Amino acid sequence: MKIVKLAAAPACGAECASWLYREWGHRRHGSTLSQATERFAARARTEGLPMAFVAFAESRPVGTASLLATEDPADSCGPWLASLFVLPRMRGKGVAAQSIRTLEGEARHQGFDRLWLSASAPGMYAKFGYRMSEARKHGEPVMTKRLG
Repeated sequence: MKIVKLAAAPACGAECASWLYREWGHRRHGSTLSQATERFAARARTEGLPMAFVAFAESRPVGTASLLATEDPADSCGPWLASLFVLPRMRGKGVAAQSIRTLEGEARHQGFDRLWLSASAPGMYAKFGYRMSEARKHGEPVMTKRLG
């Protein structure tokens, strides 16, 4: 398995955006797949935020994750580890773990000392050192990790 920046694999953008839209599109009332694809395409950067990554297994995209300055305009903290998605058939095979480590490394590279996330699976993130904050977002706990 390998993980690359979306900027190195832009042809995967529409497929990854469709995964995210199916999983979380309901959170943006009135949003369309076309709009979600445009937002995701803006993450095809080599430096700065927002930045998306694509996980590949056997030359096929199997997951994605992003670093975002904020998840929404109301955020007072950041950057965010966001949009972590792994195809169901690839779950439990280390794709999420490698994606988390890759994003943490990129965040450090960009000079950040902490990451935030809203966690639908807090137990998984706790294994990587993320701790609960007092905040909630989208009905989920907000977690944070100091990068060392």
